[in-house]
Amino acid sequence: MSALAVTSLGKRYRLGEREVVALDGVGFTLAAGRCLAVTGPSGSGKSTLLGLLAGLDAPSSGRVVVEGQDLAGLDGDALAAFRGRRMGFVFQSYRLLGALTALENVQVPL
Repeated sequence: MSALAVTSLGKRYRLGEREVVALDGVGFTLAAGRCLAVTGPSGSGKSTLLGLLAGLDAPSSGRVVVEGQDLAGLDGDALAAFRGRRMGFVFQSYRLLGALTALENVQVPL
């Protein structure tokens, strides 16, 4: 079993009369212990993809399965618990305290 399986993932938004396709048919698997870099130009769907992988947003189509758990089967409380126990983000220059080291910044929420 893969740690992360993404199948035919899609996300569409309505912008007035227009439909915006942020993701269309994204699919991949990631084995436990492996790393993945999400890169691309501004507006290519990177943040949308990360939000879907973390269960912060629901896909318009497709599935995200993390360690055998389909995120679509979780309610709001279960998704919050999932994010608290199993998911994390490292943001590029997001609300870091310049006077602290990287380790100290990570320890702040503790």
